[in-house]
Amino acid sequence: MAFDWRSLTPEQIEAQFNPRMSVPDFQPHFDAYVARSAAARAAIGGDCDLRYGPGPLQTYDLHRPKPPKPGAALIVLVHGGYWRGLDKNTMTFAAPLFLDAGAVVVNLNYDLCPQVTLDAIVRQMQQALAHLARKAAGWGADPARLHVIGHSAGAHLAAMMAAAPWPAGLGPQPAIASLGLVSGIYDLAPVLQVSVNESIRLDAAMAARNSVMQFPPRIAGPVLVAAGGAEPEGWQAQSTDFHAACRAAGTRAEMMLVPGADHFTIKFAAADSAHPLGAALLRQVGP
Repeated sequence: MAFDWRSLTPEQIEAQFNPRMSVPDFQPHFDAYVARSAAARAAIGGDCDLRYGPGPLQTYDLHRPKPPKPGAALIVLVHGGYWRGLDKNTMTFAAPLFLDAGAVVVNLNYDLCPQVTLDAIVRQMQQALAHLARKAAGWGADPARLHVIGHSAGAHLAAMMAAAPWPAGLGPQPAIASLGLVSGIYDLAPVLQVSVNESIRLDAAMAARNSVMQFPPRIAGPVLVAAGGAEPEGWQAQSTDFHAACRAAGTRAEMMLVPGADHFTIKFAAADSAHPLGAALLRQVGP
């Protein structure tokens, strides 16, 4: 039976759809993201804060494997933070997983709510996709092997990069070879009822046009949808329902429920080649 969030009290909705409520001791995880990412940057180097657009945070870090691998995959990492917080410096620790496999890795930033709207962030993601596809060959990457991986709100944005209506002014839409969607949110109607919307500032119309659950991506390659077994039932349902929607749309989608993982620890699993989630993401990207 589908999860019926509309029958819940406001307090229960908050507990289901505000990850910081479900993991009250979340700050040590954020601190670990930053510390591990700083260590990774020191180890792997790269070109940081390159620009793909005029917005203050429309930047990315570029990491290339050593030695270069001709025709490498291009991995795009998209951070979470409920579209209102965090940045790419909390995602860098995932880059070595793919660099070690010979891929070129881009770690993407974007402007945040309430300084911009979610509509504007989705447009920035599309600008980034067009920019990165143009640049890929110059970095030794194959633009036909462009894979997008996101966590939380970043998973929503990754899905929207593939599924949202493409703006005419950006040229042809680049094809996405695969999506790795970790602990994402895809139906935005519940967000209207959660306290974080004071910063996100969604209204019903904006939530509807950004609810990728209603128009799941139809890409040729695979989509991995993952959620943590320790996440609230409502948040898990976002992933299980989205997986079902992808399958119904004809997309080759796989669902992975990670036992014991909460909304924040699942990110470490996604960066670990020895963990089934990290290994699945590597397999999806290919050799």
